[in-house]
Amino acid sequence: MYMPYTNNPNITKVRMYAAKLVLDKGWSTRKAALHTGYDQSTISRWCKKARLCNRIQRIIPTEISRPIHHSNKISQDIVRAILEHRHTYGRCAEVIHYQLTKDVYTVSLSSVKRTLKRCGLTYPSKWKKWHQYPIRTLPEKPGI
Repeated sequence: MYMPYTNNPNITKVRMYAAKLVLDKGWSTRKAALHTGYDQSTISRWCKKARLCNRIQRIIPTEISRPIHHSNKISQDIVRAILEHRHTYGRCAEVIHYQLTKDVYTVSLSSVKRTLKRCGLTYPSKWKKWHQYPIRTLPEKPGI
């Protein structure tokens, strides 16, 4: 199984080195892949990035894989409506969800609950029993 990240501190220089083998020395991407130990498609992607980035730096920077925002993020209007309903009526998420669906908003109950929790407007249940578990002892020998 391959991991999409590396702990190599010099990976940015290795990327540029592999791209220079292809772009400057005229090697094929397969030959450069065999030489560096990376996949041929990875080398070709690095070559495309090397053409775009500044060659004076002599590095191909690592791009952040984290998305900028979620594709299904609820709009600020819905969040504002949830918070207004909570402050106005002081009701639970189920009632707020019902009131919003009666209005023009389309939002799921889990989104309402998540929004209230994110804003710190949910409280622990008075009836939930909190358990304190004893510390597990370590076995003295295998098989115990």
